[in-house]
Amino acid sequence: MILRVENLSVSYYMEYGKIEAVKNVTFDLEKGEILSIIGESGSGKSTLAKAILRAIRYPGKIEEGSKIFFNGTDILSMKESDFKREILWKRISYVPQSSQNSLNNTMRVIDHFYDTAVSHGVNDKEEVKRTAKELLKMVRLDPDRVGKAYPFQLSGGMKQRVIIALSLLLNPELIIMDEAVSSLDVATQRYILEIIKDINKKTGVSIIFITHDISIAAFISSRIIVMYAGEIMEEGKTEEVIKNPLHPYTAGLINSVPSINSNVSQIKPIKEGYASIEGCPFNNRCEKAMEICKLSEPPIYNVNNRKVRCFLYGDNKA
Repeated sequence: MILRVENLSVSYYMEYGKIEAVKNVTFDLEKGEILSIIGESGSGKSTLAKAILRAIRYPGKIEEGSKIFFNGTDILSMKESDFKREILWKRISYVPQSSQNSLNNTMRVIDHFYDTAVSHGVNDKEEVKRTAKELLKMVRLDPDRVGKAYPFQLSGGMKQRVIIALSLLLNPELIIMDEAVSSLDVATQRYILEIIKDINKKTGVSIIFITHDISIAAFISSRIIVMYAGEIMEEGKTEEVIKNPLHPYTAGLINSVPSINSNVSQIKPIKEGYASIEGCPFNNRCEKAMEICKLSEPPIYNVNNRKVRCFLYGDNKA
């Protein structure tokens, strides 16, 4: 196991009250695994990623009792300066949302590699250049042409691949990718997802892949966590979750995705609405909601080695 997130809670303290963005989230990540975390906008996915990266800033706060163990070390107990020097980018790197915009249009691509390396104490320019060339080849780019180019001379897909190559520069053990392909067309998405899978296979790097698109999660990952209103609703092996979703929210996400052969009139979008404050957060959008769902929040239940937060499985309490 490379990562264990334990009872993680993150809140934003606003003038009008506290917003609980992530609530008591617990999960493990195995070495070499690709884990997808999916859910609608506002489900807490990106806040979860920022918490692992210790990037939560005021008015946000990681609540007391939260634990994040990376290779057995509780990184939340580390001094922030030590975390940035010893862990961030060297051992855990990050591909952010709209990461194409992270590139500086006044710098050549190769200079981004030099700048990243120097900021983390690596000053051998020739070694960085050799590594950059290898990484650009790994993401299927011409290192000589792309390395000399400015970001504005590259397509969106090419810039995305440059960012992925940059995330691998210091040979990290874990990469967190937050909506890494959401701004790209479908064909380019598929191409880059294949590259990510190939990188995972060749290097053994662990990946947390955050997305709102369950079809992308189905393609890229071996395991899926479904989040809603800051909580884990369902967790399990990808194939099992896609074929037999246990939580009504997961089923709704799957049924909302059109396929080439599907009848558009038969697509069933999830009922509109907001997360409920009382009871199960999904109860006012759920077709299977019971009276207890409006009164109490369900715990996590263990069903055939899968986890689900739903009263439909009350006899299988973990």
